[in-house]
Amino acid sequence: MDEAHANSICYCGIMAALWTSWSNDNLERGFFGCQNYGDRRYCCFFAWFDNPMSPRARIVIVGLLRKVKAIERERKKE
Repeated sequence: MDEAHANSICYCGIMAALWTSWSNDNLERGFFGCQNYGDRRYCCFFAWFDNPMSPRARIVIVGLLRKVKAIERERKKE
C-alpha cells in the first residue's frame, strides 16, 4: 500500500480518488484518478492500484455483468 499512497496525489496537488474499473479488459482493477475528472481543471492523472479480490467475488461480478449486458441487448431488440 505504500506505493499506492505515493501515487495518490494528482498533478493538481490534491488527493486522487480511488476508483474501480468495470471494463471487460480491466475488470475490478483499482486506479487513482484526479478528483476533478469531467471538470475543466482535470489534470489527467491516472495510476493503477490493484487490490486483490477473492475468486468468488470475481465469479459473481463477472456473472452479474453478463446478465446486465444480456438484458441491455434484449431491450435494444424491443
